[in-house]
Amino acid sequence: MRLGGAMPDSVGMVRLGPAPTVTVPPTVMPPATTAGTTTSSATPTTTAAATTTVPAPPSTTAPPEAVPVASPDTPFTVATATGALLEAFRSVDGEEAWWTFPNPGPFDGARILLVAGDHGDHLEVALPVRPNNTVGFVRRQDVVLSTHRARVIVDLSGRRVTAWEDGELVADGAIALGAEGTPSPAGEFYINEIQRQDDPDILFGEWILGTSGFSETLGLVFGGDPAVALHGTNDPSVLGTAVSLGCIRMHNDVVERLVRLP
Repeated sequence: MRLGGAMPDSVGMVRLGPAPTVTVPPTVMPPATTAGTTTSSATPTTTAAATTTVPAPPSTTAPPEAVPVASPDTPFTVATATGALLEAFRSVDGEEAWWTFPNPGPFDGARILLVAGDHGDHLEVALPVRPNNTVGFVRRQDVVLSTHRARVIVDLSGRRVTAWEDGELVADGAIALGAEGTPSPAGEFYINEIQRQDDPDILFGEWILGTSGFSETLGLVFGGDPAVALHGTNDPSVLGTAVSLGCIRMHNDVVERLVRLP
């Protein structure tokens, strides 16, 4: 679950948890068989929404009320760092940096943080650190802002992923999620890295989308915090089951469509 390697800068909203009921007109899913070069963009990953109602198998995830529900076309704002280091503070009037994030980062893409509130000269942001849902404050002068409408919803109960762009359903498929001892955490996260694998015939498939969320049961993995990722698979037979260390596996063509979100 520890990610590494080159990636383009991107962010997306991803929601992990029970799926809210969303009414949408019938949609024919695009084939999405070709993976293009990913460009800099933003997509909510604690930012996401779900659609199809499916039978809910046993789940060890948090109850529905633990995860706020957002409409598929709810906009979100991203702060992109402009300097080599981005300082985050515990409070609006903090003078000593609490966290310092390198830019580019986590790897080769621009450092991005999801904006949670506007406080004038400072912005409240969701930090990609443990524990999950940690927030801090960055100086407005240290970032540039952009607003987007794209969401991914990972329905842990229904074991399904759906993706939305500008309020329209663009991807839908089955998933494999965390095993009983290493469950996928419920919450709102954002995609902050994208990696293309040289060999798609591996556990991760061709694409890995890293998120700002972390396992709540694992310690360090390969010397780093265990980030939760969305990725493909070379074994579709596991989809619909709980077998991972917390990451979300899906069909390669589905994750390929997620890569093309803004």
